[in-house]
Amino acid sequence: MGDKLPADCRFITCDNLKVNTSELTGESIPVSATVQCTSVNFMETKNIEFYSSMVEQGTMASPSDFQRFHNALSTNLKTISDNVTDLEKLAQKLGTPEDSERLRERYHRLQNETKNIMQQTNDALQELNNARVLTEADQRRKKMLTDTLPKQYLATLSRFQQAQHIGARKEKESLDRARAISFHQYGTLDSQLAGDFVSGPTYDQLQRQAVSSIEQEVDMRALRERHEQLRELERNIVEVNELFKDVAKLIHDQGAVIDSIDEHIINTEVKIERGTRHIESSVGHQSAARCKIIILVTILIIVIAIIILVLALTLKK
Repeated sequence: MGDKLPADCRFITCDNLKVNTSELTGESIPVSATVQCTSVNFMETKNIEFYSSMVEQGTMASPSDFQRFHNALSTNLKTISDNVTDLEKLAQKLGTPEDSERLRERYHRLQNETKNIMQQTNDALQELNNARVLTEADQRRKKMLTDTLPKQYLATLSRFQQAQHIGARKEKESLDRARAISFHQYGTLDSQLAGDFVSGPTYDQLQRQAVSSIEQEVDMRALRERHEQLRELERNIVEVNELFKDVAKLIHDQGAVIDSIDEHIINTEVKIERGTRHIESSVGHQSAARCKIIILVTILIIVIAIIILVLALTLKK
């Protein structure tokens, strides 16, 4: 405790708390922590020593605090961005011949881990925004962080939301297909077994029924697990949407103009507009179809009327 941190060490470990110091000045830094000179996964981060200190004090104590905060958040954003790239690739494979139980588990696990890092990052950005500064120089450093990091983070959040929506849509479609196949498969098999039992069940038939029941139970359990995964993904989508709103509000409160917010809103409006056009197009097709029917019926009535008139004139003669 109270040791100096060697300049070649990349991380500080405070219990399970880790901070990237690779971008610091390289000088020895007093730390009250256990030094670990090996790389670690930043996703395991639960909190940060200087971050906890700032929460208690409510101030940035020195320029190095800003540097540490910048390093930690930048590492978080890099991890999130890398995870989102992997999620985008996994989401594209869902519902394709490359789909598998292992792939779906990896997608859901990575999606959960990334969401947790985002929650920590949201908290850190909020604390950064609320932190008091004592000098104009510190105010400039704080402004630099609050002007740049939220922009990068919001863009990554938007990508993550898209990967979530694609994954949820494809997983729902795949689950519906699996349910239909299971229903058809076991429904047909049950009908065959019922037909065999009419003439009296044999040992082989009883054995087939027992095996079928076990397979059906295993299949149904797998479908229930996939359904629960889908429900969890849908809940995460709602939570991440709240995270997006919080960051957007934070940026709005700072008075910054963020293009990614406008783009996110525009994209939503475009989707709504496309949906409206699709509905209007459907209504237009329906109206055109009704007009055609009315015209055909009118022509048919006129033809029938002419035939009746001709017949009437013929009979009078």
